[in-house]
Amino acid sequence: MPQTSIDTQFDYPRLPISIVALPNDFEARALREILEMCFDCVVTVHWIGTPEDFLKVLGQGETAPRYLIIAGHGDDTGYYFGEYIPEIDTSMLRNEHMPPEVIAPVVNLPGCTVISSACAGGIEPMGKAFIQNGKIGAYIACRDYPNGTDMPVFLVNFFFYSLRKKLSDREAWQMAMRTIDNLAIYQMSYYHADGTIEHYDPDTAETLAPKVV
Repeated sequence: MPQTSIDTQFDYPRLPISIVALPNDFEARALREILEMCFDCVVTVHWIGTPEDFLKVLGQGETAPRYLIIAGHGDDTGYYFGEYIPEIDTSMLRNEHMPPEVIAPVVNLPGCTVISSACAGGIEPMGKAFIQNGKIGAYIACRDYPNGTDMPVFLVNFFFYSLRKKLSDREAWQMAMRTIDNLAIYQMSYYHADGTIEHYDPDTAETLAPKVV
């Protein structure tokens, strides 16, 4: 289960949310302000310095928050990290990207819904990496390459529907896509902890039948 924060016990409770800032700190800063000012959250930003730092966040176990946002870039190879000095261990990177096979053995985020803003973060190998051991609430990410403006707007809508309207994460995912009405955002996939995946069909405004991955 997600950690119990002292902030949830305040007279005016605040929900703990974490943001992982890969090389995308502008998005992380903007999301932090919106979540704290508009949605009554208390936000921890993990300013990732090395690839190993990222893996530590993904494997944190019982200290995992209710929501974890990965604010970064990526492609079909994996999450982008860039270049490092020789003293930093980059053995887990492939062409400056962290691939799914490195992430899969590490993920330990019980009860946590992970939402990625990275391009191609929702392709099937990466989705499987996050849910393969079931130690997660859900993983939501895009199979396409959305515009840098569209993704933050999707995230704001997701939290509006989940935190303000009190919808389930799955319902908030659906409603946020419908609100944005964007071809790339329609490629946001929902990976369930039980090993199923859902895609959205804009023609019917319904999710396609879940399949086991």
